Amino acid sequence: MATPTPGQRPNPRKRPKLSPTSGPDVKRARIISSRTIIAQTDLPELKSGALNTSAFIKARRFEIGALEKSMASSKAILKQRAFQSLPRELRRRTASHNTKRVPKRLRARAEKEMVEDNTPTHTFRKRKKTGHDRLRAETAEKLRKMGKKKEVIEKLVGREEGVGGELRKPPRPHSKYRKRQKGKVWLPTHVWHAKRAHIDVRWRFAVPESPNEKCFRSTQRAVEKRGAIAWDTSYWSHILVRGDEELVQKVLEEVCKDAAADKKVRAGRRTKECWVYERGGYPDKPIAPVTVIWSPAEEGPGKGRRVLLRVHPAGFYKVWEELLAAIRAPNIAAGEQKVSIDDLRFELGSIQIAGPSATDALLSVLNPYNPAGETEKAWTGLRGLTNPGALPPDVVLSFEITDPRLHFPPRHDNVPAQQEETLFTIQSTWPVPATPHGLLDPKKRAIAVKLQASLKRIHKRKADAGPGKYPEAIPHDPKIPIIILTSPLAGNKSGVAPPKQSPTAWTIIMPWKWVHPVWYSLMHTPEQVRFGGVQELRQMAFDHGLPWFPADFPGTAAGREWENAAAARRKEIWDKKPPQKRMNYDAVKISSDSRRGEVGDWTRCDWGLLIPQEEQDPQQMETETEPTTSEILASIEEPPPKENNYWHISAPSIAAYLRTFPALPPSLSNLPPSLLARGLFNIKITLLHRGSPTATSRLYRSTPAWKSLATSLLASKGKKPKNKWDKQDLGVVEAGQQGYPQCPGEEELVGFVTTGNYSLSEGRTVALGALSWRRWVEGWEGKERWVVVRAPGEIVGRVGVWEVA
Repeated sequence: MATPTPGQRPNPRKRPKLSPTSGPDVKRARIISSRTIIAQTDLPELKSGALNTSAFIKARRFEIGALEKSMASSKAILKQRAFQSLPRELRRRTASHNTKRVPKRLRARAEKEMVEDNTPTHTFRKRKKTGHDRLRAETAEKLRKMGKKKEVIEKLVGREEGVGGELRKPPRPHSKYRKRQKGKVWLPTHVWHAKRAHIDVRWRFAVPESPNEKCFRSTQRAVEKRGAIAWDTSYWSHILVRGDEELVQKVLEEVCKDAAADKKVRAGRRTKECWVYERGGYPDKPIAPVTVIWSPAEEGPGKGRRVLLRVHPAGFYKVWEELLAAIRAPNIAAGEQKVSIDDLRFELGSIQIAGPSATDALLSVLNPYNPAGETEKAWTGLRGLTNPGALPPDVVLSFEITDPRLHFPPRHDNVPAQQEETLFTIQSTWPVPATPHGLLDPKKRAIAVKLQASLKRIHKRKADAGPGKYPEAIPHDPKIPIIILTSPLAGNKSGVAPPKQSPTAWTIIMPWKWVHPVWYSLMHTPEQVRFGGVQELRQMAFDHGLPWFPADFPGTAAGREWENAAAARRKEIWDKKPPQKRMNYDAVKISSDSRRGEVGDWTRCDWGLLIPQEEQDPQQMETETEPTTSEILASIEEPPPKENNYWHISAPSIAAYLRTFPALPPSLSNLPPSLLARGLFNIKITLLHRGSPTATSRLYRSTPAWKSLATSLLASKGKKPKNKWDKQDLGVVEAGQQGYPQCPGEEELVGFVTTGNYSLSEGRTVALGALSWRRWVEGWEGKERWVVVRAPGEIVGRVGVWEVA
């Protein structure tokens, strides 16, 4: 070891040089020794050159046993248990110790593995029933029979159509699940979804929120590329309007302006999607979007017309009240019940399915009862159709199908050689003769439900048919009436032309009791159909640039209710965090002025900052008397709720205004300026650079500095910088660098973001929001559409361009 010079400290990290005897030679000898197998030449079994057989066998027995044990242990390392070999969607929480949570095909293997591994098994507690238990069981059976008899009587009484106008009660749940349905109603597929999805209570229904497994990308792939995805939309409400054609048309026009404007719609060959408004409240009092389905006229005197309205549950009660008020005038004038409305909730259910394989999956499940019919031939000829949007828009079909359980599991039929030509012919010569919708006939619905066979009887018929064969049809098989229609994927149309790549979905309306058999068969088709919840519906609408009702329509009562619930959840999550780990929104400094704090309420889209309050008449102010002391104290203790006086401007009106700027289109020119100033309109925002907008993000009008940044960003598109993290050589200033614009002040606030995320279809971040008419139109020159987006609690803004959504 080298001796350090005087005044030099030894380096403790420098290792001393090893001597030749303890260096690489020693290391090499150690490696050779570890790889050498020592052989024993003088075995104890050999004595005087003779072999001791018993000692030799014992030694070899131990070695062979150790070898077998090692082989078994190494094999068991890569071995999977029965419950571990299942796909993710079939796994259950207690499958490791309860064989009933494993599919039947693997149940014997699971039991064997549990015995080998000595796994504690799940056993149900069983005890001998006492006399009191037997008495309780007998009483429960008597009550069940009495309830069943009452339910049958109610069904028989309510089968005939009456005067209508009464809300329908939810179906009587099974006694086992009755306590769980207090304050909510289960969907027909609730038990199926409860094992596979998160359930949330929305609109008085227990609705699937989202699947348990991660499905953000797979949902988009199922809709765009391969497979299909289905939703149980039985929580949507249906209202039947029936009566004389002229009176029905007059009633619908009072609440829905375009419900009977198209001849094809009135003939029953097309559906119509439009908005329902309060009576006399067009256009500033919208309620909800509806789908209008006219049933073709029936032959015979006194038949009248039937119209089915498909309404979102968030606006059902308001639509029902407006229709009741609308039918009152013609009935009073005629002196009798000429027009009636029926509540078909819990009578009709629906399934929505989208994707390239959606049509083939439906064809394998929905087998027509009369294959020789013209409508049925057109339906079966659609095999191979990847997008229903290739058909004429808003088509509707109505026919009867057989019990899908008789053809379970569904399989493909042999595809004819001329199927492509047949499909092309159907698309080019679509007008299918319209037939009256049997689903709207209460007698046909009741017969279809009454003839629904039990699973025991279905299995008996399938067993008698033999392996690989379907049961033959019998006269008592039910005829299930259904209505199939094409609709936008989001379930509502904004009014402007949808994007070119926007897929169209099939919507199947059927009796409530038949939703579960159809759903179960649909989930077992060879097309790999997935399922989705409310979040997936909203995701697909957002991914294709369509606003989703009610979250993206803050100008409606349903949208305000959704925003209040979302704000309460955000506030609850924020309160649960400790003060050290949550954002202090009161200390955020946004603009260059000295004021601190978030603009408005950070938990919500605070539209009160943008919408002016209704001004009071000066003459009314003079006539008002001074309040008393009790009134002042009452107002202090219970302040009056703040009224939401803003409303939703339709997208066609905004699109027309952009074309005729600065002149107002006819739909807006007759409105008073005070009413127009309180309007909101939907937009889609595309960011020009980085950033990911979220809900409740603030939207600001662009200043000259932001316009300059937007121009430089557009000019740098397609050019490669020297450093991908620094684009200053292209004239682009990044956030945090000198010269990056500061966020505008509160006076430039023009709107809020309702939905924001990464769009998989566009490959970039986009957002859906709304702008205030008064804040945006004032000072707008009608050319540039730049907007600055800033998330709540942040100080960095991002520039984007908006378009009408």
